[in-house]
Amino acid sequence: MSLFDFYMMVDWSGAARRRANRPDCIWIAQGPTTADDPVTDSFFSRTEAIQAIRALLAKEVKAKRRVLICFDFAYGYPVDFAAALVAATGKSDQILPWLMIWQFLSHTIKDDEGTAPGAKPNNHSNRFEVANRINAHLSADPESAGPFWCAPQEAAYLYIPQKQPPQPFQAAQGYVVKGLRLTDEHAESGSPFRLFGTASVGSQSLTGITRLEQLRNDPEFAAVSAVWPFETGWATQAKWLPAHVSVLHAEIYPSVQDPKPDTIKDRGQVRAMWEWARDLDRQNLLWCQFCRPMDIQPGSKEDIAIQLTEGWILGASPTIRNQ
Repeated sequence: MSLFDFYMMVDWSGAARRRANRPDCIWIAQGPTTADDPVTDSFFSRTEAIQAIRALLAKEVKAKRRVLICFDFAYGYPVDFAAALVAATGKSDQILPWLMIWQFLSHTIKDDEGTAPGAKPNNHSNRFEVANRINAHLSADPESAGPFWCAPQEAAYLYIPQKQPPQPFQAAQGYVVKGLRLTDEHAESGSPFRLFGTASVGSQSLTGITRLEQLRNDPEFAAVSAVWPFETGWATQAKWLPAHVSVLHAEIYPSVQDPKPDTIKDRGQVRAMWEWARDLDRQNLLWCQFCRPMDIQPGSKEDIAIQLTEGWILGASPTIRNQ
Protein backbone atom coordinates (compact mmCIF):
# COMPACT_ATOMS: atom_id res chain seq x y z
CA MET A 1 0.00 0.00 0.00
CA SER A 2 1.42 3.39 -0.99
CA LEU A 3 2.31 6.01 1.60
CA PHE A 4 0.73 8.83 -0.42
CA ASP A 5 -2.24 9.18 -2.73
CA PHE A 6 -1.15 12.33 -4.54
CA TYR A 7 2.14 14.09 -5.35
CA MET A 8 3.04 17.69 -6.21
CA MET A 9 6.54 18.64 -7.37
CA VAL A 10 7.22 22.36 -7.68
CA ASP A 11 10.04 24.10 -9.52
CA TRP A 12 9.97 27.49 -7.77
CA SER A 13 11.17 30.90 -8.95
CA GLY A 14 12.28 34.01 -7.10
CA ALA A 15 12.11 36.17 -10.24
CA ALA A 16 10.78 39.72 -10.25
CA ARG A 17 8.82 39.40 -13.49
CA ARG A 18 5.75 37.59 -14.77
CA ARG A 19 6.95 34.60 -16.77
CA ALA A 20 5.38 31.23 -17.63
CA ASN A 21 5.52 28.28 -20.02
CA ARG A 22 9.24 28.63 -20.62
CA PRO A 23 12.53 27.97 -18.82
CA ASP A 24 13.28 29.70 -15.50
CA CYS A 25 9.72 30.05 -14.27
CA ILE A 26 7.40 28.11 -11.97
CA TRP A 27 6.49 24.59 -13.07
CA ILE A 28 4.32 22.11 -11.17
CA ALA A 29 3.90 18.41 -11.87
CA GLN A 30 0.95 16.91 -10.00
CA GLY A 31 -1.26 13.86 -9.98
CA PRO A 32 -2.37 10.76 -8.08
CA THR A 33 -0.53 7.49 -7.56
CA THR A 34 -2.80 5.85 -10.11
CA ALA A 35 -1.89 8.25 -12.94
CA ASP A 36 0.41 7.21 -15.77
CA ASP A 37 1.72 10.77 -16.22
CA PRO A 38 1.50 13.95 -14.18
CA VAL A 39 -0.36 17.07 -15.14
CA THR A 40 2.17 19.86 -15.67
CA ASP A 41 1.30 23.53 -15.32
CA SER A 42 3.25 26.78 -15.40
CA PHE A 43 2.31 29.98 -13.59
CA PHE A 44 3.18 33.61 -14.22
CA SER A 45 3.59 34.52 -10.55
CA ARG A 46 4.20 32.99 -7.15
CA THR A 47 0.79 34.16 -6.00
CA GLU A 48 -1.03 32.40 -8.83
CA ALA A 49 1.02 29.24 -8.27
CA ILE A 50 0.24 29.13 -4.55
CA GLN A 51 -3.45 29.73 -5.24
CA ALA A 52 -3.47 26.71 -7.56
CA ILE A 53 -1.53 24.58 -5.07
CA ARG A 54 -3.87 25.54 -2.27
CA ALA A 55 -6.91 24.59 -4.35
CA LEU A 56 -5.40 21.19 -5.13
CA LEU A 57 -4.53 20.59 -1.48
CA ALA A 58 -8.03 21.55 -0.36
CA LYS A 59 -9.56 19.07 -2.79
CA GLU A 60 -7.28 16.20 -1.75
CA VAL A 61 -7.55 16.87 1.99
CA LYS A 62 -11.35 17.07 1.76
CA ALA A 63 -11.33 13.69 0.02
CA LYS A 64 -9.17 12.32 2.87
CA ARG A 65 -6.23 11.58 0.59
CA ARG A 66 -2.60 11.98 1.72
CA VAL A 67 -0.44 14.41 -0.27
CA LEU A 68 3.33 14.76 -0.69
CA ILE A 69 4.21 18.29 -1.76
CA CYS A 70 7.79 19.25 -2.56
CA PHE A 71 9.44 22.56 -3.50
CA ASP A 72 12.95 22.95 -4.90
CA PHE A 73 14.33 25.66 -2.61
CA ALA A 74 16.23 25.37 0.65
CA TYR A 75 13.89 24.84 3.63
CA GLY A 76 16.60 25.84 6.11
CA TYR A 77 19.95 27.57 6.46
CA PRO A 78 23.39 26.44 7.65
CA VAL A 79 23.95 25.98 11.37
CA ASP A 80 24.43 29.16 13.41
CA PHE A 81 22.70 31.45 10.92
CA ALA A 82 19.52 31.37 13.02
CA ALA A 83 21.49 31.78 16.25
CA ALA A 84 23.33 34.81 14.87
CA LEU A 85 20.07 36.39 13.71
CA VAL A 86 18.48 35.79 17.12
CA ALA A 87 21.45 37.44 18.84
CA ALA A 88 21.39 40.38 16.43
CA THR A 89 17.66 41.10 16.45
CA GLY A 90 16.61 40.02 19.91
CA LYS A 91 14.13 37.51 18.47
CA SER A 92 12.98 34.74 20.76
CA ASP A 93 15.36 31.81 21.14
CA GLN A 94 12.58 29.74 22.71
CA ILE A 95 11.47 28.29 19.37
CA LEU A 96 13.35 25.91 17.10
CA PRO A 97 15.92 27.51 14.77
CA TRP A 98 14.20 26.50 11.52
CA LEU A 99 10.86 27.79 12.78
CA MET A 100 12.38 31.08 13.90
CA ILE A 101 13.71 31.64 10.36
CA TRP A 102 10.38 30.68 8.77
CA GLN A 103 8.45 33.09 10.99
CA PHE A 104 10.99 35.89 10.53
CA LEU A 105 10.84 35.65 6.73
CA SER A 106 7.07 35.29 6.68
CA HIS A 107 6.80 38.56 8.59
CA THR A 108 9.39 40.50 6.58
CA ILE A 109 9.26 39.30 2.94
CA LYS A 110 6.59 41.09 0.91
CA ASP A 111 5.58 39.85 -2.52
CA ASP A 112 3.76 41.59 -5.39
CA GLU A 113 4.92 45.00 -4.18
CA GLY A 114 3.42 47.82 -6.22
CA THR A 115 0.69 45.70 -7.80
CA ALA A 116 -2.26 47.96 -8.58
CA PRO A 117 -5.64 47.00 -7.10
CA GLY A 118 -7.36 44.52 -9.39
CA ALA A 119 -4.23 43.96 -11.49
CA LYS A 120 -2.42 40.67 -11.94
CA PRO A 121 0.36 39.94 -9.41
CA ASN A 122 3.58 41.59 -10.59
CA ASN A 123 5.96 39.19 -8.80
CA HIS A 124 8.02 42.06 -7.36
CA SER A 125 9.34 41.40 -3.84
CA ASN A 126 11.50 43.10 -1.23
CA ARG A 127 13.85 40.09 -0.95
CA PHE A 128 16.99 42.12 -1.63
CA GLU A 129 16.00 44.73 0.96
CA VAL A 130 15.41 41.99 3.55
CA ALA A 131 18.73 40.30 2.72
CA ASN A 132 20.49 43.66 3.00
CA ARG A 133 18.86 44.23 6.39
CA ILE A 134 19.90 40.79 7.65
CA ASN A 135 23.46 41.34 6.44
CA ALA A 136 23.54 44.70 8.20
CA HIS A 137 22.55 42.95 11.44
CA LEU A 138 25.20 40.24 11.08
CA SER A 139 28.11 42.22 9.62
CA ALA A 140 30.68 44.28 11.46
CA ASP A 141 30.84 46.78 8.55
CA PRO A 142 29.96 46.98 4.82
CA GLU A 143 33.48 45.88 3.83
CA SER A 144 33.01 42.52 5.56
CA ALA A 145 29.32 42.04 4.77
CA GLY A 146 27.52 38.73 4.45
CA PRO A 147 26.29 36.03 4.45
CA PHE A 148 23.93 36.92 1.57
CA TRP A 149 25.68 37.96 -1.62
CA CYS A 150 25.19 38.90 -5.30
CA ALA A 151 22.50 41.42 -6.23
CA PRO A 152 21.52 42.83 -9.64
CA GLN A 153 24.22 45.15 -10.99
CA GLU A 154 21.71 47.98 -11.44
CA ALA A 155 20.80 47.86 -7.73
CA ALA A 156 23.05 49.12 -4.97
CA TYR A 157 22.76 47.56 -1.52
CA LEU A 158 25.33 48.68 1.00
CA TYR A 159 25.50 45.34 2.81
CA ILE A 160 25.18 42.91 -0.13
CA PRO A 161 28.58 42.18 -1.72
CA GLN A 162 28.66 41.07 -5.34
CA LYS A 163 31.18 38.33 -4.66
CA GLN A 164 30.82 35.56 -2.13
CA PRO A 165 32.30 36.67 1.21
CA PRO A 166 35.16 34.65 2.73
CA GLN A 167 33.91 31.23 3.82
CA PRO A 168 32.80 30.38 6.40
CA PHE A 169 31.29 33.78 7.14
CA GLN A 170 32.24 35.31 10.49
CA ALA A 171 29.18 37.06 11.94
CA ALA A 172 29.63 40.12 14.14
CA GLN A 173 27.93 38.19 16.95
CA GLY A 174 30.77 35.63 16.99
CA TYR A 175 28.98 32.88 15.07
CA VAL A 176 30.56 31.13 12.10
CA VAL A 177 28.13 30.50 9.24
CA LYS A 178 28.99 28.11 6.41
CA GLY A 179 27.90 28.81 2.85
CA LEU A 180 26.34 25.37 2.40
CA ARG A 181 24.24 23.01 4.46
CA LEU A 182 25.25 19.38 4.84
CA THR A 183 22.53 18.38 2.40
CA ASP A 184 23.75 20.93 -0.15
CA GLU A 185 27.14 19.27 -0.06
CA HIS A 186 25.56 15.85 -0.63
CA ALA A 187 23.30 16.99 -3.47
CA GLU A 188 25.83 19.46 -4.91
CA SER A 189 23.20 22.18 -4.83
CA GLY A 190 23.84 25.92 -4.62
CA SER A 191 24.25 28.15 -1.59
CA PRO A 192 21.02 29.44 -0.02
CA PHE A 193 22.83 32.77 0.38
CA ARG A 194 23.36 33.55 -3.32
CA LEU A 195 20.63 35.97 -4.39
CA PHE A 196 21.14 36.55 -8.11
CA GLY A 197 22.58 34.92 -11.21
CA THR A 198 23.32 31.26 -11.87
CA ALA A 199 22.18 28.93 -9.08
CA SER A 200 20.61 31.81 -7.15
CA VAL A 201 18.98 29.58 -4.56
CA GLY A 202 18.88 32.51 -2.14
CA SER A 203 16.05 34.39 -3.86
CA GLN A 204 14.07 31.17 -4.29
CA SER A 205 14.40 30.39 -0.59
CA LEU A 206 13.54 33.87 0.68
CA THR A 207 10.35 34.06 -1.34
CA GLY A 208 9.63 30.33 -1.07
CA ILE A 209 9.95 29.86 2.69
CA THR A 210 7.61 32.81 3.14
CA ARG A 211 4.91 31.15 1.06
CA LEU A 212 5.57 27.72 2.51
CA GLU A 213 5.21 28.98 6.08
CA GLN A 214 1.85 30.48 5.19
CA LEU A 215 0.74 27.33 3.36
CA ARG A 216 1.87 25.05 6.19
CA ASN A 217 -0.09 27.14 8.70
CA ASP A 218 -3.13 27.84 6.56
CA PRO A 219 -6.12 27.29 8.90
CA GLU A 220 -7.52 24.67 6.51
CA PHE A 221 -4.32 22.58 6.56
CA ALA A 222 -2.46 23.43 9.76
CA ALA A 223 -3.80 20.55 11.84
CA VAL A 224 -3.05 17.93 9.17
CA SER A 225 0.33 19.17 7.89
CA ALA A 226 3.95 18.44 8.78
CA VAL A 227 7.39 19.37 7.43
CA TRP A 228 10.02 16.66 7.00
CA PRO A 229 12.33 16.19 8.83
CA PHE A 230 11.70 19.19 11.13
CA GLU A 231 8.34 18.01 12.41
CA THR A 232 8.46 14.29 11.68
CA GLY A 233 11.96 13.06 12.45
CA TRP A 234 13.44 10.31 10.31
CA ALA A 235 11.23 7.49 9.06
CA THR A 236 11.67 4.22 10.92
CA GLN A 237 9.00 2.11 9.24
CA ALA A 238 6.69 2.23 6.25
CA LYS A 239 3.81 3.75 8.26
CA TRP A 240 5.89 6.11 10.37
CA LEU A 241 3.74 9.15 9.65
CA PRO A 242 0.99 9.85 12.22
CA ALA A 243 -2.49 9.12 10.96
CA HIS A 244 -3.53 12.77 11.21
CA VAL A 245 -0.86 13.97 8.72
CA SER A 246 -2.55 14.39 5.34
CA VAL A 247 -0.05 16.89 3.89
CA LEU A 248 3.68 16.24 4.09
CA HIS A 249 6.09 18.96 2.96
CA ALA A 250 9.58 17.92 1.83
CA GLU A 251 12.44 19.69 0.05
CA ILE A 252 13.64 18.47 -3.33
CA TYR A 253 16.47 19.32 -5.69
CA PRO A 254 15.47 18.14 -9.19
CA SER A 255 19.04 17.56 -10.30
CA VAL A 256 19.28 14.47 -8.08
CA GLN A 257 17.24 12.75 -10.83
CA ASP A 258 17.80 12.79 -14.57
CA PRO A 259 15.12 14.98 -16.20
CA LYS A 260 12.56 13.50 -18.53
CA PRO A 261 13.21 14.33 -22.19
CA ASP A 262 11.50 17.67 -22.73
CA THR A 263 11.97 20.85 -24.75
CA ILE A 264 11.82 22.71 -21.42
CA LYS A 265 14.27 21.26 -18.91
CA ASP A 266 12.41 22.60 -15.84
CA ARG A 267 9.24 20.81 -16.89
CA GLY A 268 11.19 17.64 -17.55
CA GLN A 269 12.73 17.85 -14.08
CA VAL A 270 9.46 18.10 -12.15
CA ARG A 271 7.99 15.32 -14.26
CA ALA A 272 10.99 13.14 -13.41
CA MET A 273 10.66 13.88 -9.69
CA TRP A 274 6.93 13.11 -9.78
CA GLU A 275 7.49 9.78 -11.55
CA TRP A 276 10.36 8.91 -9.18
CA ALA A 277 8.13 9.41 -6.13
CA ARG A 278 5.16 7.62 -7.68
CA ASP A 279 7.21 4.61 -8.81
CA LEU A 280 8.91 4.16 -5.44
CA ASP A 281 5.62 4.57 -3.61
CA ARG A 282 3.94 1.96 -5.79
CA GLN A 283 6.70 -0.44 -4.68
CA ASN A 284 6.22 0.57 -1.02
CA LEU A 285 9.76 1.96 -1.03
CA LEU A 286 9.25 5.73 -0.97
CA TRP A 287 9.19 5.77 2.84
CA CYS A 288 12.85 4.69 2.80
CA GLN A 289 13.80 8.04 1.28
CA PHE A 290 12.65 9.71 4.51
CA CYS A 291 15.00 7.60 6.65
CA ARG A 292 18.22 8.87 8.22
CA PRO A 293 21.12 9.29 5.74
CA MET A 294 23.64 6.49 6.02
CA ASP A 295 26.61 8.71 6.88
CA ILE A 296 24.78 10.66 9.61
CA GLN A 297 25.19 9.09 13.03
CA PRO A 298 22.06 9.13 15.22
CA GLY A 299 22.24 11.83 17.87
CA SER A 300 25.40 13.38 16.37
CA LYS A 301 25.80 17.15 16.06
CA GLU A 302 25.16 16.74 12.33
CA ASP A 303 21.97 14.81 13.01
CA ILE A 304 20.75 17.45 15.44
CA ALA A 305 21.66 20.26 13.03
CA ILE A 306 19.68 18.65 10.21
CA GLN A 307 16.55 18.02 12.25
CA LEU A 308 16.48 21.36 14.09
CA THR A 309 18.06 23.84 11.69
CA GLU A 310 19.16 22.82 8.21
CA GLY A 311 16.69 20.28 6.88
CA TRP A 312 17.44 17.70 4.18
CA ILE A 313 16.84 17.16 0.46
CA LEU A 314 14.64 14.18 -0.34
CA GLY A 315 16.65 11.57 -2.23
CA ALA A 316 19.97 13.37 -1.76
CA SER A 317 21.80 10.38 -0.31
CA PRO A 318 21.40 6.67 0.56
CA THR A 319 19.45 6.04 3.74
CA ILE A 320 19.31 3.47 6.52
CA ARG A 321 15.99 1.64 6.56
CA ASN A 322 16.34 -0.21 9.86
CA GLN A 323 16.92 2.33 12.62
